[in-house]
Amino acid sequence: MTEDSDYQPKGRPLTGRKVLVMLLGFFGVMAAVNFYMAREAIATHPGLDHKNPYDAGVAYNKEIAAARAQDALGWSVGLTRAKNGAATEVTASVKDKAGQPVTGLEAALHFDHPSSSRLDVDVAAPAKAAGVYAGAADLPPGHWQVEIEFKRAGEIVFRSKNTLNVE
Repeated sequence: MTEDSDYQPKGRPLTGRKVLVMLLGFFGVMAAVNFYMAREAIATHPGLDHKNPYDAGVAYNKEIAAARAQDALGWSVGLTRAKNGAATEVTASVKDKAGQPVTGLEAALHFDHPSSSRLDVDVAAPAKAAGVYAGAADLPPGHWQVEIEFKRAGEIVFRSKNTLNVE
């Protein structure tokens, strides 16, 4: 039986070698892109929440005891934010159970950027008035976590974590 067709193949025929080269090329490009994306993901965010996660886990019971001691103090901390030129100033007012200002503390602020630890900033927050502590940092706009620590005689007596939006 003969076919009546006017089809005439043009170009080189599709051979096994061509198919092999196309498959190797396709999967080679896929592997290269996956390698590049994985390398960039690891370079921009290491995936660690703590620098020493094992030590943080071991110290967990101490953190619970410190939180209970902090609750027993009955202190209240109010944070306010203001722009001071290019810097963002955070002011913390600390009051005890009776509503009196708490004095004699050393305060420090830690600004934690949720997407990159490279943007984190630590600043001292000296006393501005009785029970009022303030510190300023030049922060890019975005959503931040701010942790303020109050120490007395070098020991942390109160820790407060809050969110902060910088415009």
